[in-house]
Amino acid sequence: MMDETYNTDRVLSFPLEMKATENDYTLKAMLPGLSAEEINIRFEDGVLTIDGEYTSISEEGKECLFSEMPVGRFSRSIRIKESIVMDKIEASMKDGILTIHIPKAEEAKPKTIKINAK
Repeated sequence: MMDETYNTDRVLSFPLEMKATENDYTLKAMLPGLSAEEINIRFEDGVLTIDGEYTSISEEGKECLFSEMPVGRFSRSIRIKESIVMDKIEASMKDGILTIHIPKAEEAKPKTIKINAK
């Protein structure tokens, strides 16, 4: 029989991917086994934070011989330096992938400057 000790005080991490276009950012987080209701997203002072908690899925009356399932709190924070449109941030969840669409504010978008020829 295996005997492992789990530290439930630690904060778990999870994989992220962030891409940018001229108009927006798209952040994807891999959070398998969770529903949208188990995940918190907030944007404050230029920092986007995703957090929540994995709970044990053990079944009554069954002895757990070993487990590699995550249990405990998870959290990741990403600083976004450019201005964004906060009220237009959208999030969706499908197949364990959280996708957050973050539109850039007009002042954060690249500008083309026309040269006047004289």
